[in-house]
Amino acid sequence: MKIQIKYRDGRLDVFDTDSYTPSQPFGDGCMLANYEVRFDQLEKGLWLQAHFYETDPRFKEDLEDDVVPVGRRAMGWRFLLAEEGELRDVEQVLVDGDRMLVRMGDGLVDVMRLDCASALLLSDGGGPSLASQLQGVVDALRASNDAMDDEAVANLAGASWEALAWARELQPLQQVEVDDEEEGWMDYEGD
Repeated sequence: MKIQIKYRDGRLDVFDTDSYTPSQPFGDGCMLANYEVRFDQLEKGLWLQAHFYETDPRFKEDLEDDVVPVGRRAMGWRFLLAEEGELRDVEQVLVDGDRMLVRMGDGLVDVMRLDCASALLLSDGGGPSLASQLQGVVDALRASNDAMDDEAVANLAGASWEALAWARELQPLQQVEVDDEEEGWMDYEGD
């Protein structure tokens, strides 16, 4: 994972989890690393937490032959990427090239959460919002089998009944299509 922090004054900090000094920082038993970039705790600064899942032959002891052993999650380390005071000068934060945090005026916007909310609630012009899609799929499934209840139809569509109820209650906004009449309104009609 590569994290880039761009500051107003032109400073650029780059953090790269693939470039550890030792080749296996968590030891030989590490089979999976878990990284958390903590955008949810910006009042304490921007932190990266790194944990790992260890494997050990002892985890297989006393298991039947057809049971897959479970790797155990172990707490790793946390790293301060930007102090609370430094966040006032952050322009944007990118994780693996994706913009995750961006400055708008005097505040920071969590782009990941904004993108999620936008997909749920707004049409992108190329199709309905996710909430509208869920309602449409459920309505189509219900039409094909009216004996199914809301919970069964929602589950078949990949959602819980609570998610369906939320989507129905919300009545998501639809993007207004631009009429063809408005196209070319700035064309110059000269002499």
